[in-house]
Amino acid sequence: MAGTTTKVFRINTAEQFRESLSEASPTRMYMFFGRTTSFANDSSPPSIANDIFTTKYDVYKDMMSLRRVYLSDSIHVVPRFNWTSGTVYTQYIDNDATLFGKQFYVISSDNNVYKCIDNNRGAQSTVEPTGTNTRIFRTSDGYRWKFMFTVSSADSLKFMDDANIPIRDVTANDGSAQATVQAAAANGSIEHIVISANGSGYLSISNTFALVTNSTTVSFGGEASQVDNIYTGSTVYISGGRGGGQLRRVIRYSGVGKIATVNGAFTTVPNTSSSYVVAPNVIIQGDSGATFSQRAIAYVSNSQGGQIRRITMISTGRNYSTANVMISANSSHGSGASARAVLSPPGGHGSNAREELGADTIMFSVSASGLESNSVAVGNDFRTVGLIRDPLLRSGPSANAAVIDQCSRITVSNVLGRYRDDEVLLGASSGAKARVVSFANTNESSTSGLIRVIRLTTGGTGIGFSAGETLTGQSSGATSTVSSFVRSAVREGSGDVLYIENRSPIVRASDQIEDFRFVMSF
Repeated sequence: MAGTTTKVFRINTAEQFRESLSEASPTRMYMFFGRTTSFANDSSPPSIANDIFTTKYDVYKDMMSLRRVYLSDSIHVVPRFNWTSGTVYTQYIDNDATLFGKQFYVISSDNNVYKCIDNNRGAQSTVEPTGTNTRIFRTSDGYRWKFMFTVSSADSLKFMDDANIPIRDVTANDGSAQATVQAAAANGSIEHIVISANGSGYLSISNTFALVTNSTTVSFGGEASQVDNIYTGSTVYISGGRGGGQLRRVIRYSGVGKIATVNGAFTTVPNTSSSYVVAPNVIIQGDSGATFSQRAIAYVSNSQGGQIRRITMISTGRNYSTANVMISANSSHGSGASARAVLSPPGGHGSNAREELGADTIMFSVSASGLESNSVAVGNDFRTVGLIRDPLLRSGPSANAAVIDQCSRITVSNVLGRYRDDEVLLGASSGAKARVVSFANTNESSTSGLIRVIRLTTGGTGIGFSAGETLTGQSSGATSTVSSFVRSAVREGSGDVLYIENRSPIVRASDQIEDFRFVMSF
């Protein structure tokens, strides 16, 4: 049970984290990107050092831009399992503490997500589930599936990838199939009974009735036994035709005429075209409530060679929190079978897809488009991306803008030569250093303009470049005079850096859009 409770804690933590993005005083999440200089091997970027220096100090020096992440940029995700023929899927079991680490759900080629309720005694799945019916259904390979939701085209485009399935949290009727499934879910229903032991010697017959005398007396006919009371204690289930779906218990059986008397009148009296199944009695006892409509009813639907192979629910009931299953028949014919009722999750199957599939992971999908209000450099490249929560502006308040240019800015005049991207600049009198991200001239001769820089070091003063000093490019030899200097917008060390990743270099263009996805597990 510890595994399940830990999973629930993680799911709730993920939910609270995501909801914090839209609260009255919301968490302000930003994606950042930076680092223009090459790694030792750009095609194989190094992993991030998970230490205080990297995450609390050094990462801020390389930040070029920050892009606000909104609630609409996030969603719960679970591992993606594509339905594949020949796979044995795990069936949902309520007492399996390791369930969430197994393939107990699939996504189909139609982007429908289904939960496996019954895997046909561990058989291979060979028929892809289809449809959006709210009822649990059986495919011809013996599997039973529960449709959960369809991944919309928009969510598929923005959030779905080869490893993750996005899950919407539907809290109101939005007209989706998922909302319909949630409304139809039955709390505490019993959708499946697992056979623990098959037993042996059980009797079972099926046919159409030879004669229907009245609402409580029928003749089995056919190959039914001529031994008196051999079927007493068994059940007769009308499996098709007039009166289909009704179950009664045999209280007397006369071998002469093969006549059975049942314990209660059939509400709809069957006829000789009605098909039936006689099999051992399945008794479900639990705490469903007082009304008959809340009780679960089942019958043995498959009994091969005297062994009980499958039990099928007639009525799944509701509001069970505990249930025991007993199997009985004529004591001289059959013994040793046992079974266990599988309770649906609280609210019923499909009532909360996020919790039922174990979505303790959040995906953030953020796009950077063009210049982003002139806050993103183009022409140069970057190699590091990440997420930061609640950064503070250097002026004091929390960052709140949609896009933030995080480069420090040096306004210069008297430019001689041409500064190069990525080269180091040195202030003659301040001793400050920084690395060039871009230079934008403000006149045709390029003798004045704005230099955007990162990786500022202040030469021990804590101030940066000084107005009037000479600025020299250490590679190009270009020089200029500093007119003014403004440090980066977000204060270093503020906020919480939640995620950092090194990537192969990405070169941006003014008409370019990049989509970034971050997956955060709790």
